[in-house]
Amino acid sequence: MNNIDRSAWAQFRMPTWEDDISLNHSSQAPFENLPAPCEMDASEFKPGARLTEELLAGKSIMDFVVKDTYPIPAVEDREGYNKNYNAHFFLNGLADYLKVNQAVERHNIKMESYFDFGCASGRILRHFCAQSDIKKLWGSDINGRHIKWLNDHLPSQLKIIHNNCIPNLQIADNSVDVISAFSVFTHIDTFETAWLAELHRILSPGGMVYLTVQNNSTWNLLRDGDDTDALLSRVREISPDADELLKSELAEGRLDFRYTDVGAYRSLVFHSDNYLKKTWGRFFEILEIIPVWHGYYQSVFIGRKKP
Repeated sequence: MNNIDRSAWAQFRMPTWEDDISLNHSSQAPFENLPAPCEMDASEFKPGARLTEELLAGKSIMDFVVKDTYPIPAVEDREGYNKNYNAHFFLNGLADYLKVNQAVERHNIKMESYFDFGCASGRILRHFCAQSDIKKLWGSDINGRHIKWLNDHLPSQLKIIHNNCIPNLQIADNSVDVISAFSVFTHIDTFETAWLAELHRILSPGGMVYLTVQNNSTWNLLRDGDDTDALLSRVREISPDADELLKSELAEGRLDFRYTDVGAYRSLVFHSDNYLKKTWGRFFEILEIIPVWHGYYQSVFIGRKKP
């Protein structure tokens, strides 16, 4: 046994097994970043439909821009968000940051710690770093390259975890006041309730979750969509029965469009409102389900931790 040729034995180990439960665990390619918002021309920052006066609450967009000194990741390092529109990447993240904060205020949550589950390369977290005084900031993502970017470019108060698709977060019980997940549960088809339990575990007593979903409101918009609609095209691409399904209301329960059996991303998931109330409501007191409150037709489930 002691004479085993370990280099020969290594050939029997699948070299990319990690990629079936996570992504880019060993990427060493250099980052090609773009200028920080504070270095960009002010004319690029226009509010658009998402950054309303109500969200800005009397501030100008430039009040936020000048505080953000962190580079913008290249398109391939930001999940493809806002290709060719770097200012929009900043602005869309800012809109979601402000929406989370308004929900916190609306529901009287004391936010001294925050965790973004599925944070990518910090589309939202960069704003918590640049715009807030919160010292306890956490993020996790299934893509190791995103984690490396965050470690390289955002400040040290941010703690980053490269998680995989198995429900386990190395964060203490009852330690996070607010948890967000943008376009994460729209892709989790397996171990969903285990992930809900894991978020419940780390959430502080009385803490709040802010989770985007594709629900009945999303489905109804797809039913009225046309061939230029990107999400509708994606559903049709995955499922040959899409048009037939869309003739009816979203089925009760959960509808999974699984498009692969390998890799970390496997499905496009829709949740009926009744399913959210029946299943997610076991973990969280439902405070709001706001229809179509985010990009790509996503609604938001806002809940408070149940004892």
